[in-house]
Amino acid sequence: MTMATKLVSSFAVFFILFLVIFEVPEIEAQDTECLVEYGGDVGFAFCAPLIYPPFCYTRCREDKGSKGGICVSEGNKVKCLCDFCHDNLKPPFDQILSGI
Repeated sequence: MTMATKLVSSFAVFFILFLVIFEVPEIEAQDTECLVEYGGDVGFAFCAPLIYPPFCYTRCREDKGSKGGICVSEGNKVKCLCDFCHDNLKPPFDQILSGI
């Protein structure tokens, strides 16, 4: 009986480990599939905070067929990433209006 219990326990541990190993790569792949760069250094005007909605958001939707776009700055360079999984547009003054 002890041998059967050890065998079942060992099988359960290996099965859980097998599931964990094969599920992790799927989670990492989803982010890379969602975000695609619109173009090179698009410049500050493409992602200017006072323009609503930003050009990055509208250009990604119109030109690339994505659900939205987000801006990412890397030093002096500004990149526009088109998001094919989420519509992430938020009003610029949503925090101010939510406090009223």
